[in-house]
Amino acid sequence: MKFSLKIETYDRRLGSDIAGVGNSLSSGTIVDVPGGGKIEYITTRGCKAPGIPEVLEFIVEASTTIELGLISAWLYDKVKSKPVEKIVVRRRVITEITEENIREVIEEEINFGE
Repeated sequence: MKFSLKIETYDRRLGSDIAGVGNSLSSGTIVDVPGGGKIEYITTRGCKAPGIPEVLEFIVEASTTIELGLISAWLYDKVKSKPVEKIVVRRRVITEITEENIREVIEEEINFGE
């Protein structure tokens, strides 16, 4: 199963922290995540103006519910101490960013989307 993931953030390094290889972040880069899943970096949208967050876009691939739980925990570890405004899974918005909320939304969106 695949789903889109968008992260609205003020942290200009978060994309590299999630899917960077060395100090490089390139569209199409695929990184393995815990449990056998993968995350592909698509692009960063936004502007350089202060006070306006970037939107990082990814495609996440996982094959089991166990992988979804591990991906949720991994993603939460990446964003928990960062200035993240919201996370969007498919079209569902998460503004209260906790590991439990991330997991719940991912699982609901995957089950609803099938």
